[in-house]
This record gives sequence, C-alpha cells and structure tokens, in this order.
Amino acid sequence: MKLQALAPIAAAVVLTALPAQAQVEIAWWHSMGGALGEWVNDLAKDFNAKQTDYKVTPVFKGTYDESMTAAIAAFRAGNAPHVLQVFEVGTATM
Repeated sequence: MKLQALAPIAAAVVLTALPAQAQVEIAWWHSMGGALGEWVNDLAKDFNAKQTDYKVTPVFKGTYDESMTAAIAAFRAGNAPHVLQVFEVGTATM
C-alpha cells in the first residue's frame, strides 16, 4: 500500500523537467584582420554549430599593440577576455 502511494510522487519527480544550463560564453580577443579575421570568425562559427555547451565570440581588437593595451586595461578593470591572442613579445607581459 505504501508503494502505491509513492508511485505518483516518483512519477512526478522523474517527469519534472530539469532547468537547462546556459551556454558558457567565451570572449576571444584577436588581432587577425582581413581574410585571416574572416577565417577566425568561421572557425568560431563552426565550433559553435557543432556543440551547445560553449559559445565562442571572436572580437577583433586592432593591432597586436592595441589588443595588448586593451587586454591590460580590461584586466585591471576586472573584465579581461577569456582568450587573448598576443604576439611573442607580448607573452612576457602576460
């Protein structure tokens, strides 16, 4: 008898929809302009189309020096990008 009373509760628990987890957004700052910039955009677009857990957003930030300056300012302000493309000399600052 107790088992019959628990059946509706068990069914309700099993059939309750779980909340969907939001996509994790990843900001990717880069310095690839022109055709290479389009390639970066296509790369992110293809990655985003193949899965739903993450969304990569490429952002062109200008020259390497400009992107490095922007990244340092963003870091100091507490909102640095998740991924930053820098030139080899810039890695010393990182």
